[in-house]
Amino acid sequence: MLLTRISLRNYRVFEAPLDLELPGGLVGIFGPNGAGKSVLIESVRFALYGRSRSTQGDVRTSGVLGDCVAEVEFEHEGHLYSVRRTLTGLNATAKADATADGAQVAEGVRDVAQYVQSVLGVDDAAFRASVFAEQNQLASFSAQAPDKRRELVLRLLGVTPLDRARDDARRDARSSASDHDRLRGLLPDLEGLVASVTLATAKVDEASGASSLATASSEQADERLRRAEVDFERIDEQRRAHDELVSEGRSVKAELVAAEEESVRLAAELAELATAEEELASLRPRADGVGVVQAQLAEVQAVVAAERALA
Repeated sequence: MLLTRISLRNYRVFEAPLDLELPGGLVGIFGPNGAGKSVLIESVRFALYGRSRSTQGDVRTSGVLGDCVAEVEFEHEGHLYSVRRTLTGLNATAKADATADGAQVAEGVRDVAQYVQSVLGVDDAAFRASVFAEQNQLASFSAQAPDKRRELVLRLLGVTPLDRARDDARRDARSSASDHDRLRGLLPDLEGLVASVTLATAKVDEASGASSLATASSEQADERLRRAEVDFERIDEQRRAHDELVSEGRSVKAELVAAEEESVRLAAELAELATAEEELASLRPRADGVGVVQAQLAEVQAVVAAERALA
């Protein structure tokens, strides 16, 4: 991580806007007491993680109601990052946003802090221990005994949690070894277990043989079932053919009965026609006489008409 710029406004003693570029090779910042050297360094932690040595209400310049702004620009692993935090309003409401190579990547107080931690690989506590130590921690070195000074250095370097983790691991290892010895005494006799396993294996083999016989019987039964299904299909096909023949026979019989009834009806009609023909033959002489009478009547009517004409 390489800091390249710090921008502040209404941040503690820096009421006026400050845009400070940090050149390469910078090894220190000097100035009179109260000039804001410590504040300048603290602003890096505040911008990145939103943490400070006092409340947020004290971060903003006293007597100022304008927005308090702290922005840090830095390079890390070939990328340029910018993190900006703002305190606005009477209640000093916190806002934050982060960009990477000019593109916004996070917004919001928690999201920005989590993003910074993911980029740098350290949280606020580890950042304080690995990047800078606060003034009161450095000033206490000369007054501390050697063992206390060692503890302070380990805390700054973040080694103390590793020591605690090492001690916890050793304690867990001793506890695990004790549990192992205790559980080992509770285990049953190994030879008895081997005998039980051998017996169980023999039973499994026997069961496997029985299973093989059952499988063979099942295959034979499946073959018989297949043949029975084939026979059933053949018989069922014959049944369907028989049913079709019976149905056709019934239709033919119905047609035959209808033809017989039609033949009887036609025979009756023929008999009636023969009777009518006989009656017509007997009436024919009478019909001939009627023709003679009609001719005579026509002659009389002609005579009457002639007489009327002469009169």
